[in-house]
Amino acid sequence: MALSSKRCEWSPVFVLLLLAHSATSLVEDGLLPNGDFEAPPPGGFSSEVGVSEGVATIPSWKSNGTVEIVESGQKQGGMILIVPQGAHAVRLGNDAEISQEIAVDKGSLYSITFSAARTCAQLESLNVSVPPASQNIDLQTLYSVQGWDSYAWAFQAEDDNVRVVFKNTGMEDDPTCGPIIDNIAIKKLLVPDKAKDNAVVNGDFEEGPWMFRNASLGVLLPTNLDEETSSLPGWIVESNRAVRYIDSYHFSVPGSKRAIELLSGKEGIISQMVETKPNKPYRLTFSLGHAGDSCKRPLAIMAFAGDQAQNIHYTPDSNSTFQSANLNFTAKAERTRVAFYSVYYNTRTDDMSSLCGPVVDDVRVEQSGCNCISPRFLGLILVWSILLFI
Repeated sequence: MALSSKRCEWSPVFVLLLLAHSATSLVEDGLLPNGDFEAPPPGGFSSEVGVSEGVATIPSWKSNGTVEIVESGQKQGGMILIVPQGAHAVRLGNDAEISQEIAVDKGSLYSITFSAARTCAQLESLNVSVPPASQNIDLQTLYSVQGWDSYAWAFQAEDDNVRVVFKNTGMEDDPTCGPIIDNIAIKKLLVPDKAKDNAVVNGDFEEGPWMFRNASLGVLLPTNLDEETSSLPGWIVESNRAVRYIDSYHFSVPGSKRAIELLSGKEGIISQMVETKPNKPYRLTFSLGHAGDSCKRPLAIMAFAGDQAQNIHYTPDSNSTFQSANLNFTAKAERTRVAFYSVYYNTRTDDMSSLCGPVVDDVRVEQSGCNCISPRFLGLILVWSILLFI
Protein backbone atom coordinates (compact mmCIF):
# COMPACT_ATOMS: atom_id res chain seq x y z
CA MET A 1 0.00 0.00 0.00
CA ALA A 2 1.30 3.40 -0.97
CA LEU A 3 1.86 5.85 1.80
CA SER A 4 -0.47 8.82 1.90
CA SER A 5 1.20 12.03 0.83
CA LYS A 6 -0.32 13.77 3.85
CA ARG A 7 1.95 11.79 6.15
CA CYS A 8 4.97 13.48 4.53
CA GLU A 9 3.62 16.99 4.80
CA TRP A 10 5.14 19.13 7.59
CA SER A 11 3.29 22.22 8.69
CA PRO A 12 5.17 25.54 8.59
CA VAL A 13 4.90 25.79 12.39
CA PHE A 14 6.51 22.37 12.82
CA VAL A 15 9.34 23.33 10.44
CA LEU A 16 10.03 26.49 12.43
CA LEU A 17 10.06 24.56 15.68
CA LEU A 18 12.43 22.00 14.20
CA LEU A 19 14.81 24.68 12.93
CA ALA A 20 14.72 26.47 16.28
CA HIS A 21 15.52 23.24 18.11
CA SER A 22 18.41 22.37 15.79
CA ALA A 23 19.98 25.82 15.92
CA THR A 24 22.79 26.38 18.42
CA SER A 25 21.58 28.43 21.36
CA LEU A 26 23.38 31.65 22.18
CA VAL A 27 25.59 31.44 25.23
CA GLU A 28 23.99 32.92 28.33
CA ASP A 29 25.63 35.18 30.88
CA GLY A 30 27.24 33.15 33.65
CA LEU A 31 29.20 29.94 33.93
CA LEU A 32 30.16 28.27 30.64
CA PRO A 33 29.02 24.64 30.24
CA ASN A 34 31.10 22.74 32.81
CA GLY A 35 32.99 25.97 33.44
CA ASP A 36 33.63 24.84 37.01
CA PHE A 37 34.87 21.38 35.89
CA GLU A 38 32.58 19.63 38.35
CA ALA A 39 30.90 17.46 35.68
CA PRO A 40 32.57 14.01 35.95
CA PRO A 41 34.48 12.72 32.91
CA PRO A 42 33.66 9.30 31.43
CA GLY A 43 34.39 6.78 34.14
CA GLY A 44 34.21 9.37 36.92
CA PHE A 45 36.92 11.34 38.69
CA SER A 46 40.12 9.36 39.20
CA SER A 47 43.82 9.67 38.54
CA GLU A 48 43.52 7.23 35.64
CA VAL A 49 41.05 9.38 33.70
CA GLY A 50 42.05 12.75 35.07
CA VAL A 51 44.93 13.26 32.62
CA SER A 52 44.31 13.54 28.91
CA GLU A 53 46.68 13.63 25.97
CA GLY A 54 44.64 15.28 23.24
CA VAL A 55 41.51 13.29 24.18
CA ALA A 56 38.35 15.18 25.11
CA THR A 57 37.84 13.58 28.53
CA ILE A 58 36.53 16.79 30.11
CA PRO A 59 32.81 17.21 29.43
CA SER A 60 32.02 20.24 27.20
CA TRP A 61 35.74 20.91 26.58
CA LYS A 62 38.33 19.82 24.04
CA SER A 63 41.88 19.37 25.28
CA ASN A 64 45.32 19.19 23.73
CA GLY A 65 48.50 18.22 25.54
CA THR A 66 48.81 17.27 29.20
CA VAL A 67 45.57 18.41 30.80
CA GLU A 68 44.80 17.20 34.31
CA ILE A 69 41.70 17.44 36.46
CA VAL A 70 42.92 18.24 39.96
CA GLU A 71 41.03 17.88 43.23
CA SER A 72 40.89 20.17 46.24
CA GLY A 73 43.54 19.08 48.73
CA GLN A 74 45.49 17.09 46.14
CA LYS A 75 49.22 16.97 46.91
CA GLN A 76 52.18 17.14 44.57
CA GLY A 77 55.40 16.49 46.40
CA GLY A 78 55.23 18.70 49.45
CA MET A 79 52.80 21.14 47.85
CA ILE A 80 49.01 21.18 48.10
CA LEU A 81 47.42 22.22 44.82
CA ILE A 82 45.06 25.18 44.94
CA VAL A 83 41.52 24.71 43.64
CA PRO A 84 39.84 28.12 43.54
CA GLN A 85 36.22 26.98 43.95
CA GLY A 86 34.44 23.69 44.48
CA ALA A 87 36.12 20.30 44.41
CA HIS A 88 37.77 20.26 40.98
CA ALA A 89 39.75 22.42 38.57
CA VAL A 90 41.98 21.90 35.52
CA ARG A 91 45.76 22.14 35.31
CA LEU A 92 47.48 22.78 32.00
CA GLY A 93 50.90 21.22 31.42
CA ASN A 94 53.57 22.45 29.02
CA ASP A 95 52.01 23.87 25.84
CA ALA A 96 48.65 22.33 26.79
CA GLU A 97 45.26 23.89 26.15
CA ILE A 98 41.53 23.47 26.61
CA SER A 99 38.89 25.03 24.37
CA GLN A 100 35.14 25.28 23.96
CA GLU A 101 32.93 26.32 21.05
CA ILE A 102 30.18 28.80 21.92
CA ALA A 103 27.47 30.63 19.98
CA VAL A 104 27.51 34.43 20.32
CA ASP A 105 26.11 37.58 18.72
CA LYS A 106 28.46 38.57 15.92
CA GLY A 107 29.91 42.03 16.50
CA SER A 108 29.04 42.11 20.20
CA LEU A 109 31.50 42.66 23.04
CA TYR A 110 31.98 39.86 25.58
CA SER A 111 34.04 39.42 28.72
CA ILE A 112 35.46 36.15 30.02
CA THR A 113 35.90 35.79 33.79
CA PHE A 114 38.05 32.97 35.18
CA SER A 115 40.02 32.02 38.27
CA ALA A 116 43.67 31.01 38.08
CA ALA A 117 46.46 29.81 40.38
CA ARG A 118 50.16 29.01 39.97
CA THR A 119 51.73 25.64 40.73
CA CYS A 120 55.47 25.00 40.38
CA ALA A 121 57.07 27.96 38.65
CA GLN A 122 57.62 31.42 40.10
CA LEU A 123 56.56 32.93 36.80
CA GLU A 124 53.61 31.37 35.01
CA SER A 125 51.35 32.93 32.42
CA LEU A 126 48.13 31.92 30.76
CA ASN A 127 47.14 32.75 27.21
CA VAL A 128 43.44 33.46 26.81
CA SER A 129 42.11 33.77 23.29
CA VAL A 130 39.12 33.86 21.02
CA PRO A 131 41.01 33.75 17.71
CA PRO A 132 42.26 36.04 16.35
CA ALA A 133 42.16 38.03 19.63
CA SER A 134 44.42 36.83 22.46
CA GLN A 135 46.28 38.01 25.55
CA ASN A 136 48.93 36.59 27.84
CA ILE A 137 48.03 37.13 31.49
CA ASP A 138 50.90 37.06 33.97
CA LEU A 139 50.18 35.01 37.08
CA GLN A 140 53.40 35.99 38.85
CA THR A 141 51.80 38.53 41.17
CA LEU A 142 49.46 37.13 43.78
CA TYR A 143 46.99 39.77 44.83
CA SER A 144 45.60 37.74 47.75
CA VAL A 145 46.80 35.16 50.28
CA GLN A 146 44.28 32.60 49.02
CA GLY A 147 46.79 31.58 46.35
CA TRP A 148 44.49 32.34 43.41
CA ASP A 149 42.77 35.30 41.78
CA SER A 150 39.91 35.95 39.37
CA TYR A 151 40.64 37.75 36.10
CA ALA A 152 38.59 39.17 33.23
CA TRP A 153 39.43 39.49 29.54
CA ALA A 154 37.28 40.92 26.74
CA PHE A 155 36.84 40.20 23.04
CA GLN A 156 34.61 41.30 20.20
CA ALA A 157 32.89 38.45 18.40
CA GLU A 158 33.90 38.30 14.73
CA ASP A 159 31.55 35.42 13.96
CA ASP A 160 28.38 33.76 15.22
CA ASN A 161 30.38 30.85 16.64
CA VAL A 162 33.71 31.34 18.38
CA ARG A 163 36.25 29.17 20.19
CA VAL A 164 37.38 30.13 23.70
CA VAL A 165 40.90 28.84 24.33
CA PHE A 166 43.05 28.68 27.48
CA LYS A 167 46.67 27.73 26.84
CA ASN A 168 49.79 27.33 28.96
CA THR A 169 52.65 28.70 26.86
CA GLY A 170 55.31 27.77 29.42
CA MET A 171 57.90 25.00 29.09
CA GLU A 172 58.94 23.72 32.51
CA ASP A 173 61.31 20.84 33.30
CA ASP A 174 58.38 19.09 34.92
CA PRO A 175 55.76 18.80 32.13
CA THR A 176 52.93 18.45 34.64
CA CYS A 177 53.60 21.91 36.09
CA GLY A 178 51.43 24.74 34.89
CA PRO A 179 48.57 27.06 35.85
CA ILE A 180 45.33 25.83 37.37
CA ILE A 181 42.12 27.37 36.04
CA ASP A 182 38.55 27.20 37.32
CA ASN A 183 35.16 28.98 37.27
CA ILE A 184 35.08 30.15 33.65
CA ALA A 185 32.15 32.44 32.92
CA ILE A 186 31.06 34.83 30.19
CA LYS A 187 29.08 38.05 30.02
CA LYS A 188 27.82 40.06 27.07
CA LEU A 189 28.83 43.68 27.65
CA LEU A 190 26.79 46.73 26.74
CA VAL A 191 28.53 50.07 26.32
CA PRO A 192 26.44 52.57 28.31
CA ASP A 193 25.15 55.67 26.56
CA LYS A 194 27.00 58.85 27.43
CA ALA A 195 24.89 61.21 29.54
CA LYS A 196 24.28 64.73 28.25
CA ASP A 197 25.82 66.28 31.34
CA ASN A 198 28.74 63.86 31.73
CA ALA A 199 31.51 63.26 29.18
CA VAL A 200 32.62 60.06 30.96
CA VAL A 201 31.34 56.72 29.66
CA ASN A 202 30.54 54.16 32.36
CA GLY A 203 31.68 56.55 35.05
CA ASP A 204 29.77 54.59 37.70
CA PHE A 205 31.50 51.34 36.64
CA GLU A 206 28.19 49.47 36.68
CA GLU A 207 28.91 47.76 33.34
CA GLY A 208 31.74 45.26 33.65
CA PRO A 209 32.70 41.58 33.70
CA TRP A 210 30.76 38.71 35.25
CA MET A 211 31.15 38.46 39.01
CA PHE A 212 30.24 35.40 41.07
CA ARG A 213 28.12 36.25 44.10
CA ASN A 214 30.00 33.68 46.20
CA ALA A 215 33.48 34.96 45.21
CA SER A 216 34.76 37.57 47.67
CA LEU A 217 38.02 38.57 45.95
CA GLY A 218 36.60 40.78 43.21
CA VAL A 219 37.82 40.46 39.61
CA LEU A 220 41.23 41.64 38.42
CA LEU A 221 41.40 43.64 35.20
CA PRO A 222 44.89 43.15 33.70
CA THR A 223 46.58 45.52 31.28
CA ASN A 224 44.37 46.37 28.31
CA LEU A 225 45.20 49.31 26.06
CA ASP A 226 42.16 48.96 23.79
CA GLU A 227 39.04 50.68 25.11
CA GLU A 228 37.01 49.07 22.32
CA THR A 229 37.52 45.59 23.80
CA SER A 230 37.83 46.37 27.50
CA SER A 231 36.07 44.32 30.17
CA LEU A 232 35.28 47.72 31.68
CA PRO A 233 33.57 49.53 28.76
CA GLY A 234 34.93 53.02 28.19
CA TRP A 235 38.03 52.46 30.33
CA ILE A 236 41.48 51.00 29.80
CA VAL A 237 44.10 49.65 32.21
CA GLU A 238 47.28 51.19 30.88
CA SER A 239 49.84 49.87 33.38
CA ASN A 240 51.62 46.57 33.96
CA ARG A 241 49.59 45.62 37.05
CA ALA A 242 45.91 44.96 37.41
CA VAL A 243 43.15 46.95 39.07
CA ARG A 244 40.34 45.25 40.98
CA TYR A 245 36.66 45.34 39.98
CA ILE A 246 34.63 45.12 43.19
CA ASP A 247 30.97 44.78 44.17
CA SER A 248 28.84 45.96 47.06
CA TYR A 249 28.17 42.38 48.22
CA HIS A 250 31.74 41.95 49.48
CA PHE A 251 33.22 45.47 49.61
CA SER A 252 32.27 49.02 50.53
CA VAL A 253 31.21 50.81 47.34
CA PRO A 254 30.47 54.57 47.23
CA GLY A 255 27.54 54.33 44.83
CA SER A 256 25.26 51.59 43.49
CA LYS A 257 26.78 48.07 43.06
CA ARG A 258 30.22 48.35 41.41
CA ALA A 259 33.46 50.33 41.73
CA ILE A 260 37.22 50.13 41.07
CA GLU A 261 39.90 49.48 43.70
CA LEU A 262 43.31 50.79 42.63
CA LEU A 263 46.24 48.48 43.41
CA SER A 264 50.04 48.57 43.18
CA GLY A 265 50.62 52.33 43.20
CA LYS A 266 51.68 53.77 39.84
CA GLU A 267 51.65 50.26 38.39
CA GLY A 268 47.84 50.18 38.39
CA ILE A 269 46.31 52.96 36.27
CA ILE A 270 42.85 53.31 34.77
CA SER A 271 42.12 55.99 32.19
CA GLN A 272 39.61 57.21 29.65
CA MET A 273 39.68 59.70 26.78
CA VAL A 274 36.64 61.94 27.07
CA GLU A 275 35.20 64.36 24.53
CA THR A 276 35.81 68.03 25.35
CA LYS A 277 35.74 71.44 23.67
CA PRO A 278 39.13 73.14 23.39
CA ASN A 279 39.71 76.14 25.68
CA LYS A 280 36.58 75.44 27.71
CA PRO A 281 36.68 75.02 31.52
CA TYR A 282 35.68 71.63 32.94
CA ARG A 283 35.40 69.97 36.30
CA LEU A 284 36.32 66.36 37.07
CA THR A 285 34.39 65.02 40.07
CA PHE A 286 34.47 61.55 41.63
CA SER A 287 33.97 59.60 44.83
CA LEU A 288 37.02 58.41 46.75
CA GLY A 289 36.79 55.79 49.46
CA HIS A 290 38.02 52.56 51.00
CA ALA A 291 36.77 49.08 50.15
CA GLY A 292 36.21 47.95 53.73
CA ASP A 293 38.87 45.26 53.28
CA SER A 294 41.22 46.26 56.13
CA CYS A 295 43.47 48.19 53.78
CA LYS A 296 46.36 49.86 55.60
CA ARG A 297 46.23 53.67 55.70
CA PRO A 298 47.07 56.17 54.33
CA LEU A 299 44.99 55.93 51.17
CA ALA A 300 45.42 58.47 48.38
CA ILE A 301 44.99 58.76 44.64
CA MET A 302 46.59 60.83 41.92
CA ALA A 303 43.91 62.21 39.62
CA PHE A 304 44.68 63.50 36.11
CA ALA A 305 42.58 65.61 33.75
CA GLY A 306 44.44 66.88 30.71
CA ASP A 307 47.52 68.77 31.89
CA GLN A 308 46.24 69.01 35.47
CA ALA A 309 47.09 66.54 38.26
CA GLN A 310 46.17 66.47 41.91
CA ASN A 311 47.13 64.30 44.87
CA ILE A 312 44.02 63.64 46.97
CA HIS A 313 44.11 61.86 50.33
CA TYR A 314 41.18 59.92 51.72
CA THR A 315 40.02 61.83 54.80
CA PRO A 316 36.34 61.03 55.33
CA ASP A 317 34.05 62.71 57.82
CA SER A 318 32.53 60.72 60.71
CA ASN A 319 31.79 57.12 59.74
CA SER A 320 31.51 57.66 55.98
CA THR A 321 33.35 55.19 53.76
CA PHE A 322 33.87 57.71 50.96
CA GLN A 323 34.26 61.41 50.16
CA SER A 324 33.70 63.63 47.14
CA ALA A 325 36.65 65.12 45.27
CA ASN A 326 37.10 67.35 42.24
CA LEU A 327 39.69 68.76 39.88
CA ASN A 328 39.23 71.81 37.63
CA PHE A 329 40.92 71.98 34.25
CA THR A 330 40.74 73.70 30.89
CA ALA A 331 40.51 71.42 27.88
CA LYS A 332 43.30 71.79 25.31
CA ALA A 333 41.84 69.50 22.65
CA GLU A 334 38.71 67.68 21.52
CA ARG A 335 39.67 64.64 23.61
CA THR A 336 41.07 64.83 27.14
CA ARG A 337 42.66 62.04 29.15
CA VAL A 338 41.22 61.35 32.59
CA ALA A 339 43.22 58.92 34.75
CA PHE A 340 43.66 57.63 38.31
CA TYR A 341 46.27 55.64 40.22
CA SER A 342 47.00 54.93 43.88
CA VAL A 343 49.71 57.10 45.42
CA TYR A 344 50.79 54.34 47.83
CA TYR A 345 51.49 50.63 47.53
CA ASN A 346 48.97 49.35 50.09
CA THR A 347 48.46 45.94 51.69
CA ARG A 348 45.84 44.64 54.10
CA THR A 349 46.47 44.94 57.84
CA ASP A 350 45.02 41.48 58.61
CA ASP A 351 47.50 39.52 56.48
CA MET A 352 50.14 42.16 55.52
CA SER A 353 50.33 40.62 52.06
CA SER A 354 47.14 40.99 50.00
CA LEU A 355 47.22 44.03 47.75
CA CYS A 356 44.56 46.69 48.22
CA GLY A 357 44.07 50.40 47.74
CA PRO A 358 41.67 53.34 47.45
CA VAL A 359 38.31 53.00 45.70
CA VAL A 360 37.17 55.28 42.87
CA ASP A 361 33.54 55.60 41.75
CA ASP A 362 30.99 57.98 40.20
CA VAL A 363 33.44 59.70 37.84
CA ARG A 364 32.05 62.76 36.04
CA VAL A 365 33.45 65.37 33.66
CA GLU A 366 31.21 68.33 32.89
CA GLN A 367 31.71 71.81 31.59
CA SER A 368 32.04 74.19 34.52
CA GLY A 369 30.93 77.42 32.83
CA CYS A 370 32.22 80.15 30.56
CA ASN A 371 35.78 81.39 30.90
CA CYS A 372 34.69 84.87 29.91
CA ILE A 373 33.29 87.92 31.78
CA SER A 374 29.71 87.36 32.88
CA PRO A 375 26.95 89.63 31.48
CA ARG A 376 26.13 90.78 35.03
CA PHE A 377 29.72 91.85 35.60
CA LEU A 378 29.75 93.63 32.24
CA GLY A 379 26.59 95.50 33.32
CA LEU A 380 28.26 96.66 36.52
CA ILE A 381 31.27 97.91 34.55
CA LEU A 382 28.96 99.85 32.22
CA VAL A 383 27.13 101.47 35.17
CA TRP A 384 30.38 102.53 36.84
CA SER A 385 31.68 103.92 33.54
CA ILE A 386 28.53 106.07 33.13
CA LEU A 387 28.77 107.32 36.71
CA LEU A 388 32.42 108.33 36.21
CA PHE A 389 31.58 110.48 33.20
CA ILE A 390 28.53 112.21 34.73
